[in-house]
Amino acid sequence: MGVGVMVELEVEQLANSIRKLNKADKELLTLLLSGEAREIVRRIKDIKSKKVKPLTREEAFKDVL
Repeated sequence: MGVGVMVELEVEQLANSIRKLNKADKELLTLLLSGEAREIVRRIKDIKSKKVKPLTREEAFKDVL
């Protein structure tokens, strides 16, 4: 059984709330809104469970400069 909730919020209030977020929370919000959050969570789980090994900084930026 679900519960419905209606919230009335002005765009300015929402914008002010987003402006007050710290950088990490803004990045998380961006991921959630972009629809990529599930993919990121899956990748983090794969890394923590050692199914995959993340690239080092050197490997990621090899041949860039």
